[in-house]
Amino acid sequence: MNPRKMKRRMVSKRQAAIAIIIGAVTLLVVFALVALCITPVKYEVSEGEAAPATIAASRDITDTISTDAATQAARDAVSLMYTVDDAVSTQVKSEISAYFEDLVVASEYIKEKYIDAEVASLSYFVARDVLEQRYDPTQIDWREFFNGVQISEIRAMIGAEDISDELVYALAALDEAALLNIKDDVKDIVAVSLDNGIQQEHVQTEIDGIRREIEALYPDAYIGDLALVPVDTYLSANMIFDEEATEQARQMVQQDVADVVYKQSQTIVVQDDIVSAAQMKVLQELGVVGGEGADYKLYIGMFVFILLLFGVYGTYMYQFESETLSETRKLLIIATIVVVVVAISVPLARLDYRILPVFFGTMLVSVLVGRKSALALGVLLAFVAGAISSWSTGILSVTMLRTVMMTIIGGSVSVFALYKPGHRTALIFSGLVAGLVSVLIAVLINMVGSAQIAAGSLWQDSAYALGSGLLAGVLAIGTLPIWEAIFRVSTPTKLLELSNPNHPLLKRLTIEAPGTYHHSILTANLAEAGADAIGANALLCRVGAYYHDVGKLEGPRYFKENQKGDNPHDELPPSVSAKIITDHLTDGLDYAQKYKLPRDVQKVIAQHHGNTTVAYFLHKAKESGEKVNEAAFRYAGSKPSTKESAVVMLADTVEAAVRSMDDPDKEQVKDMINQLIRTRYNDGQLDECPLNRRDLNTIAKAFLTTFEGAFHDRVKYPGQE
Repeated sequence: MNPRKMKRRMVSKRQAAIAIIIGAVTLLVVFALVALCITPVKYEVSEGEAAPATIAASRDITDTISTDAATQAARDAVSLMYTVDDAVSTQVKSEISAYFEDLVVASEYIKEKYIDAEVASLSYFVARDVLEQRYDPTQIDWREFFNGVQISEIRAMIGAEDISDELVYALAALDEAALLNIKDDVKDIVAVSLDNGIQQEHVQTEIDGIRREIEALYPDAYIGDLALVPVDTYLSANMIFDEEATEQARQMVQQDVADVVYKQSQTIVVQDDIVSAAQMKVLQELGVVGGEGADYKLYIGMFVFILLLFGVYGTYMYQFESETLSETRKLLIIATIVVVVVAISVPLARLDYRILPVFFGTMLVSVLVGRKSALALGVLLAFVAGAISSWSTGILSVTMLRTVMMTIIGGSVSVFALYKPGHRTALIFSGLVAGLVSVLIAVLINMVGSAQIAAGSLWQDSAYALGSGLLAGVLAIGTLPIWEAIFRVSTPTKLLELSNPNHPLLKRLTIEAPGTYHHSILTANLAEAGADAIGANALLCRVGAYYHDVGKLEGPRYFKENQKGDNPHDELPPSVSAKIITDHLTDGLDYAQKYKLPRDVQKVIAQHHGNTTVAYFLHKAKESGEKVNEAAFRYAGSKPSTKESAVVMLADTVEAAVRSMDDPDKEQVKDMINQLIRTRYNDGQLDECPLNRRDLNTIAKAFLTTFEGAFHDRVKYPGQE
């Protein structure tokens, strides 16, 4: 694997199974809520029988049967349309011309054959050109001249194997000028027919008419038949049925046919009236027929629709949010928010579809899980909300499209507005911005979707859009502490509260372990700088560093930074000292649970030493000659699994080591930082976190920059050496 590539958290089979179970349960709950919303009131109605009640349209709906009947009648009244295919006309004329050109060639061939025969038969010399000048085909008895072979050759030359011998004799009696005259006459007559247009069923009629004209021009039957050969062979229909033009004409007529529409609340059928086929079709499309039976088509379609949404979202999570997918707690947060938002949306949609609780969901996920997860989830919630809001208008209606547009854009804006949610009031600002953007979308939809804008309706749409955003912000603020308490989430607001020096644990550190507190502050500065440099959660790193050594409160004097003079470890065996040192991890977790620190902070406490050994006491034990069990000198924590835990581990290691150096310069500090990070990397302590070597180099540079501020040159005051 290229070390420069980002390491992506692999989802284990167990984690994938848990994610699938959570997703499946969430999908079923969401489907049940949506099905509850879209289920219409059913009537037992049959075509041709009396209606059990007066039934009105729950929405505008077209009577398709009546509309289709009127449309078909209008289409049938349109005459079929034809167009003249010039290519056919050109082809026919070209083939006729080619035929007569072949006749001219055959005539020249006949002339050559005749003169050759004359030259051979004369006993005295006569110049060939003289014979050519004397040549008069009309005066020659061609029946005597031709034999069967020659006639076959002529038939082949003109491409007419089935013409009679008489036609061959007629051709031989015509010279080139006569043939060209016939050609022009035939082409002129055919051109008239082609220009007028010939339909397929009228081809023979046209041929018969052309025959009469040619017979009038050429009384000699054989010449007329010779002229008619290409007409019989090549004349074709050049008027082609124009399906497109006919359909366009039908479409134009069809557009003028008004749909038969039942307006919302308009009566479709009156009680005790006989239900017609058209009325039955309308009732079926509204989904109000079927008695006790369920509209399985509606439910199956909705289930598949929701399944596709969850499938796309799950695929997105697997490819781009594997870290979130591998954390059950975050998945439970997302699943709970989805269910809550959908559960709120169902009754609100019945009240008014313009109330949009999706903003509430996107803001919560942005704060509790992450902005990327919130953006993707906003799309899923938008389509579910669109399906819920269109319970009375049907899926893919204008109502659904309007809801989807407003919730996707408004929800995304609410996430962007929460870029740095340091205070709870940021949620109000986010909701306000989302509401204002939704107002803009509502105005644009009214402008584009209607020729006339109703001011009253526009004001109502805008009020609902703005109110939805503000209400989402208020709900998010009001419920955020509940979410934090239930899921122990490290929200920015919670982390800011924990960073307050007046927190009980931090106050105890300042009093009972001041050295540890000072070390934690310096470590927090380094960790925050490193996290900022690689795009990790800098606030979590700072707070995690504040609390990473709280376990040292159990025995602060056993840790070097809190010692003043005597070192109690001098009187203890190395194994006991190592036990005291490594126990500060478990003690720290006990304190974290007692003071209800978020799970992410607890993770930093548990992972900031990985599973490394207490090298100093391990070395001391080996030198003392006692039997060494290396496991007793190893921390019981786990390797860092997040960027934040890894950054705090490195900051903790680097801060302690650099502070122990005697008057270091910049290069020495740089070498020490790089060596310590390299050691942790080579020891495999960073194998389970999504940091690559480029990140480590970036972190090292950020650490060095932070130390440069601490080791800057100072002005020496009078009396200082």
